[in-house]
Formats: sequence, C-alpha cells, structure tokens
Amino acid sequence: MPVPIPKPWRDTVRGILHQRNKNAIFLTKRSEDDWQATFPNAFHYELYDALNEALGDDRIQGRYIADMVPRGETYEFFFPCKNRMMYGKLNLLLPARKIVFIISAHPPYKGHTL
Repeated sequence: MPVPIPKPWRDTVRGILHQRNKNAIFLTKRSEDDWQATFPNAFHYELYDALNEALGDDRIQGRYIADMVPRGETYEFFFPCKNRMMYGKLNLLLPARKIVFIISAHPPYKGHTL
C-alpha cells in the first residue's frame, strides 16, 4: 500500500539529481534501456528533471522496498514525464546517502498500483 515518501529522503535524492553529477547518479542497464525505448530522443538529464520534479511534490506516495542490493533506502513510485505516467524505483545508497541508483524508469508494466 502506498505511503507518503519521507521528505528527508526526497530532499536528499532531489539534491543529488539536481546536481546531475554522473559520479553520484547511476542507472541500471535495464532502466537506461527502458528509458531510451520509451523516449528515444531524450537525454538522461530529462529523466533526472522529471524525477526531481515528481519528488518535489509533498503529496507523492510510494512504497518502501526492503533488502535492496546494493544496500540503501529504496522507494518505488509513479511519476509523470512528457504526458506519460512512468514507474520509478530509486535507491539512495547507504551509509553515505550521496549516491542515487536508478533501478527502474519505464511505463508501468503491471498497471497503476504499487
């Protein structure tokens, strides 16, 4: 069941995404392939901006995912991008909380429920 995503997590992730530092933001091969298949002419920064904007909404809800590898605080949620609803899963790596791992960024495969 979706719950509000905690503001401290959102703020930390947003700060990292805003910087667009390629040494602090990593995409899985699948998330990168899915993003490019959905938006063939899009750049990575457009994904970062869409995620950043969605996480800036205090009403955003998601689901916490426990026991992710690599170890971190992971949330899945839906976010709009270019007039499409997208599914995202982001892992804020522990213990430093300075790296965001984008696990998923694609249209929902299983409907619009988490």
